[in-house]
Amino acid sequence: MKASASGASTFLTAPSAGPNLRLGLRTTLAAVPPLLGASLLQEPALIWMALGGLYVNMADTGGAYRTKGTAMALASLLGAVALGAGIGLATWPWLCVPAMFAVGLGCGLLSLYGNAGALIGLVTAWCFLIGINVAGPDPAKALGWSLLYLAGGAWATLLAVAVWPLRPYRPVRVASADALRSIAHFLSLACPAPGQQRASEERLFQEKLRVRGALASARSTLAETRCGRLGASPADGAFTRLIETADRLFVTGAAISDLLASIPAPEASPIQRRMQVLNRRCVAALLQIEQALLGRGPLPALQELEEEARRIAGAIEELLPHAGGGGAAAFVLQQAQASQAHWIATLDQAGEAIPLAARNRRSTQGRRPSGQMGAAVVQGWATLRANLTLESSVFRHGLRFGAASAVAVGVYTLFALPIGYWITLTVSVILRPSAGESLARTSQRVLGTVLGGMLAIVLATLFPHPLALVLLLVPLTVVMMAVLPVNYGLFVFFLTPWIVLYKDIAQPGDWSLALWRIANTLIGAGLALAAIHLVLPRWEREQLPARLAASLRCTARFAQDVLDRVLATDPTDPRPPATPAEVRLAMGNAQVSIQRYLSERVSHRPMALPLMAFLQHSQRLIDALVVLGSGGRPLDAGPAPASALSLRDQVLTTLAALASALECGVRPGPLPDLHRPDKPAYVLLKQLAPLMDPILGLRNAVEAWSAGETSAELAPAGAVEGSPRRS
Repeated sequence: MKASASGASTFLTAPSAGPNLRLGLRTTLAAVPPLLGASLLQEPALIWMALGGLYVNMADTGGAYRTKGTAMALASLLGAVALGAGIGLATWPWLCVPAMFAVGLGCGLLSLYGNAGALIGLVTAWCFLIGINVAGPDPAKALGWSLLYLAGGAWATLLAVAVWPLRPYRPVRVASADALRSIAHFLSLACPAPGQQRASEERLFQEKLRVRGALASARSTLAETRCGRLGASPADGAFTRLIETADRLFVTGAAISDLLASIPAPEASPIQRRMQVLNRRCVAALLQIEQALLGRGPLPALQELEEEARRIAGAIEELLPHAGGGGAAAFVLQQAQASQAHWIATLDQAGEAIPLAARNRRSTQGRRPSGQMGAAVVQGWATLRANLTLESSVFRHGLRFGAASAVAVGVYTLFALPIGYWITLTVSVILRPSAGESLARTSQRVLGTVLGGMLAIVLATLFPHPLALVLLLVPLTVVMMAVLPVNYGLFVFFLTPWIVLYKDIAQPGDWSLALWRIANTLIGAGLALAAIHLVLPRWEREQLPARLAASLRCTARFAQDVLDRVLATDPTDPRPPATPAEVRLAMGNAQVSIQRYLSERVSHRPMALPLMAFLQHSQRLIDALVVLGSGGRPLDAGPAPASALSLRDQVLTTLAALASALECGVRPGPLPDLHRPDKPAYVLLKQLAPLMDPILGLRNAVEAWSAGETSAELAPAGAVEGSPRRS
């Protein structure tokens, strides 16, 4: 695998989402009309309603309507309370310092509850911060301004879950269709038509990350939609079957691609070309199912695909007795054809789930039972208590967030800096539980604010009239919120002029605000960097080996289950295996940990190659295990031969030894001498052969990682190889 370390690291991150134009339009409808009213009616208090519309839309987590509505409602309520409390404390500036620490700690701990909790905490901290910085604070007006903020948040929530078409299963249907479309795109790259070039391994790995992300999004969206419903809906079961079927389509399709790609070009046969053509037809059928799910067309007819698969199977049976020296290629074709037939049968199962899943039915279930709500509260409290320890990265983040925010408040209070709250605001958006993500946000925040401040100076100078400023906020709001899922730096670039113009409605032409925001951003970035390195730092290097080892151990358990079933004389469960949830979770944790590790320091980048190889070969091994389990035992197989049992033991021993080496921080010791059987005597050994390459690749990736970590100086990128070598 040839690639630069810096370039390879980019393939460890799934492609980001596209612009969210809906969010931009909704935020514009929520935030700009109150500003227009403030300008036309000469009622400055309405800007608090606009602020509620903006901030609450930032807490929109997407996904199921229930989750979206709950998160936005909590952001509205907590933000209003924090705003009122901040205004009440604003008359005692130095009391605001410990209060900011307490609020920062609490809001940081909300990250325990996922992305929704983190966004709610961030918005709540912002509201408290703005409250303690209100010019001429009047506690008597605190309630009225808080209610206006709450009204703006309620209007934003109403737009998100009620005014927009309320179809409870639409988010699930869209997420499932996105997963099917991602799988089809991956297969079109991995299984090219005859005469076309297969995509590079790096490109395929990037697309695999996209597919895995789409499948995870579909699962979580379905879980959120079903959460708390009374009884069961036929659509629930249909979507569950559809998503799990899509997962099997992806894994089996990836394995077919690897099998066909392993056949040397000189040994390619007309049968292989027929299979490639059939693959393209299968991809077209999958896209037709995706369109049917969205209600844009009929389901495909699969009878012709099934008949062609049977004809190809017959041609391979005729070829085997006459294969001669090309027997290995013929056997690979047989394996690929069996997987292809299974893929078509799985595609048919996906089609069977579409009629129920595609129905656009409104929810008929009742509200969340009080028992389930109480259980959720108990579980949330238990999670919080379990993380009130310095061993918890989130608790450390809360302390770091609170301490840095309090210091920022103290700095601008001591030196009486204009719009000093921008220092604390910068600290709040930079600090994340992960040090690597915090460091990345620092540069994005600083660069976005500086460039956005320059734009704000130009706009504030050219358009001094308040009404003109309001009209300018319309395109700014749409673009700002649309790019939020794409790039945080772009979001900050548009946010800075938005805030300047928003404040300029009361004081038009005061472009000096932009200069102070740039200066305070630099101060806030410096404080955030100091907090990252000095306040209870925890670097991903300390956690990455354990997460890699956990992924290997989960894969080893899955391998043992599959191998025991394949080697059993009379398997108790004839169904093809699915990738266990624990394996998917462990792989996801390893991927996230690797991303954080590589983003922490430039010196970590040379390790991108072995880490990328680790993920690639882990996924290849899982794919091969699924295909192996789908094939079952040969019809004429008797008891498993000793050589097959020995090979199974070697596979499991190798995976366990690699996991132990990662956990102990040492280079792997002597490992079993794994050989891929080129011309095995048993059909069963032929079935086990595809496991060898990914295991050898894993072994080499772990050895390269250990060598780089234990040496005094990291090996140069060109010396690190993660591709398999033959033993």
